[in-house]
Amino acid sequence: MEKKTYILTILAFLVGFGLFACSCPVYKNLEIFQFGEFEQSEYIFIGEVLEFNPEKKSYRIKVMESFKGTENGLIFEGTYDQQCGPIINGLGKWIFYGHTDSNGVLKVNECGLTRSFENPIHDFLDFEKSDSQIKKQAQMDLELEIKKLRKK
Repeated sequence: MEKKTYILTILAFLVGFGLFACSCPVYKNLEIFQFGEFEQSEYIFIGEVLEFNPEKKSYRIKVMESFKGTENGLIFEGTYDQQCGPIINGLGKWIFYGHTDSNGVLKVNECGLTRSFENPIHDFLDFEKSDSQIKKQAQMDLELEIKKLRKK
C-alpha cells in the first residue's frame, strides 16, 4: 500500500471511531499564549458558570467583567469540546476565552486558556513542584493575566 493511502486509511479509521488528536498550537511561554488567545478570541471575560451539563458538554455562564466583545450581565449558553478542552466542569468564577458559532452558541477556544478561578492550572506550570506550589503559581499567573486584560 502506498504511504499516502496508508496514512489516509489510518486517519479515516481514527475519525470513524471518534479518535483524533487535537491540533493545539504550541507556544514558547504563557505570555505568548495569552497574546494568541487575546487575538483569536471574539469574547474575553470573567464569568459565573451558573450550570453545566457534562453529558451534553454544555453550560450557562453570566458575564461579570468583560474585557473584549461583550457586556456585563449577559448570559450565554455554550458548549465545549470534550477531547480538546478546556472542559467546563464546575460552577463558580471562570476566565473565559471564546467565540460564538453561527447559531449564537458560545464556544471555548479549543486547547485554550479558559479556566476556573478555583483550579486555574495551565500548561506552562512546573509540574515537578508540589501541588500547593503549583496552585499558588497558577493563582498568581491568573491574577497577573487579569491585571493585564484590565489595562487593554
